[in-house]
Amino acid sequence: MSAAAVLIFSLAGSPLAHDEKKDRQPGEVSGEKIERSMTVDPRATVTLCVAAGILKVRGWDKSEVHVRSIDAAQIDFRRIDKSKDKPASRIDVMVLDKTAVPNSKFDCQAVADVEMDVPAGATVQVQTRDGDITITGVSGAYAGSQNGDITIERATTFVEAGSVGGSIYLRNSSGRIALSSAGGGVEVSNVRSASEEDTFEVGTVSGDILLDRVSNQKVIAKTVNGRVLMTGPLAKSGYYGFTNMTGDIVLALPQDASFQLNAKVSDKHDIVSDFKLTYRSEPPAPPAVKPRTPSPEAKPKAPAPVAKSQPPQPPQKGPAAGPVVLERSVVTHYSLRRVSAVCGSGDATISVASFGGTIRIKKI
Repeated sequence: MSAAAVLIFSLAGSPLAHDEKKDRQPGEVSGEKIERSMTVDPRATVTLCVAAGILKVRGWDKSEVHVRSIDAAQIDFRRIDKSKDKPASRIDVMVLDKTAVPNSKFDCQAVADVEMDVPAGATVQVQTRDGDITITGVSGAYAGSQNGDITIERATTFVEAGSVGGSIYLRNSSGRIALSSAGGGVEVSNVRSASEEDTFEVGTVSGDILLDRVSNQKVIAKTVNGRVLMTGPLAKSGYYGFTNMTGDIVLALPQDASFQLNAKVSDKHDIVSDFKLTYRSEPPAPPAVKPRTPSPEAKPKAPAPVAKSQPPQPPQKGPAAGPVVLERSVVTHYSLRRVSAVCGSGDATISVASFGGTIRIKKI
């Protein structure tokens, strides 16, 4: 998840170049549409970046990149690959808006809504600091927005997406997945692996994580202040790791689910299961500490000598400095119970850590 995390925090530290976007409603016509096209390799990498605006990317069956915008004053393509005797394999889409001064640089400063069609086998890198992103029907997708939602559908190879203040929605996709949101939730449905090495990782700070039919062999979900809900069958021999600091973890599984459960849960919260679990180990509560009874042979200690009173001292000149008292800082320690159990033949492994919520495993 490092790439997505770097992406969203780099966005958070970048101020907007213009504020004109706030004066216009999304989709409002502000001028003549600008369009540009370029022939590219069917598996090309295409980059699009603006300061603010709604970005929409769609995969199609042409070996061509087609870009259009009503807000832009100029759209150009910068070819990155060195081979000039065949269609481009990597290009940057450069956008200038109508507020740009003459000879401005194409450096992600445009305030513009942009729509782009790319080959279905392409990889896209899309970024906006303030606006929503929608990507549909491409091979791979990198997406980042500081203040906007990200929606990705029908990606076939990989997805890496990060948002600071928005939510992320991923549907009907496959491959390696890495999603992260600081202030929003993450909703995923119908996602599978394209190869055995494809992992699924998702993390939030203060948003819920909702997973429906995620069949990757390795699934990792972490949140600080949110709820984790996973629904659907478990992959055979799959590994599922869930960590939650203050919210509940709910796993809704088919009635024939088979898994091993390794859980760490706060002693103030419970593990509630609709499945019959065979517990392998659960450490007993620590024995109560009994007060010590003094031995009859023990001799009482002699009282400490009383210090003699000192005569009063004359007052000293200058400011008086009293003693400095340093109070100990309060440190919160979580008291956890470790539980190991198995359901059925234990085909999949579920590892759960919940420090401030309930773990619920229910049948569907």
